[in-house]
Amino acid sequence: MKKLLALCLTFAFAAGLMAGCGGKEAAENGDNAAAGASPAASVAASASPAASAAPKTEAAAFPLTYKDALGNEIVIKERPKRVAVAFFHFLEPWFSLDVTPVAADNASSLFGFLSFQPFLKEQANVLDLGSPVSVEKVLESKPDLIIAATPYNDKIMDQLKQIAPVVVFKNDLDWKGRLLEFSKLIGEPKKGQDKVDEIEKLIAANREKLAAKKDETVAFISFNNKGTYTAFGLDRCVAFYDKTAGLGLTPPANYPAVHGKDNIFTLEGLLQLNPSYIFLWDDMTSNSEETTLEELKKNPVWNTLTAVKNNHVFIIDRAAFSAGPLGVEYGVKAISEFMLK
Repeated sequence: MKKLLALCLTFAFAAGLMAGCGGKEAAENGDNAAAGASPAASVAASASPAASAAPKTEAAAFPLTYKDALGNEIVIKERPKRVAVAFFHFLEPWFSLDVTPVAADNASSLFGFLSFQPFLKEQANVLDLGSPVSVEKVLESKPDLIIAATPYNDKIMDQLKQIAPVVVFKNDLDWKGRLLEFSKLIGEPKKGQDKVDEIEKLIAANREKLAAKKDETVAFISFNNKGTYTAFGLDRCVAFYDKTAGLGLTPPANYPAVHGKDNIFTLEGLLQLNPSYIFLWDDMTSNSEETTLEELKKNPVWNTLTAVKNNHVFIIDRAAFSAGPLGVEYGVKAISEFMLK
């Protein structure tokens, strides 16, 4: 069942992207990219007053000076051609901007996400920097620009700066902020805004389709060891729960607002939430979710859940929780497809 589901969603997602279209679950600095987060970095004025505006030509954008999250002013002399990404959550936006980085942290794992399936051909051109990031591999990739995160890359930051210019971000940008800021680094801020507009249009269209489901509650959970369940907090699912910037889904009463806080439940606790729909986190590397579901069918408590009785339990790829633009696109399409069956 999983292979068929993954294949169907892969083709659906790939078709959406061709038509023009919340990795590691937590980093050392956490993974809280809430809606409305203010970008931590901005483009500073360059030698030309028009440098911060959308350039008429690519050449007109450079050189530009970018002020990063640490207050460093990095001069980018020409459009970067070899971008290395030293923080896994910063990889997705580059593909949304039609840029294939030459290297990325934990790349092999990320290309296993269903949202990355349309880009599998590009994987051969992306060197996996490992996790933690290998400075030697960064050097091997010969980057002309390095995208890093604080505090995730702090221990190797000085070494990275000896290889190529480094632009540092905090992990406080939502998917929109990442697109907007990264597009500035390649001198195409309009491209970033256009992609944001495109995804927002996708979300709005599906929010309208799902309006009839507003009274039904939705929970995103994963199976844990020892019979417990993790509910993905509202802050990890902004694109799905937010009433104006997301799909407008309704969480169960007492659903955790913050991921990582009061979000571990027993089966009895899950029964108290009793959602109308349950989406199960899946890493697509094993059949553990399906195996656990088969075992749960024998459990009388599980079978009393509203979602179970109505056959509204669905397995969704972990890509949906990446907080990146590819994950948001995949998640919005997959969730809508399941709920509108």
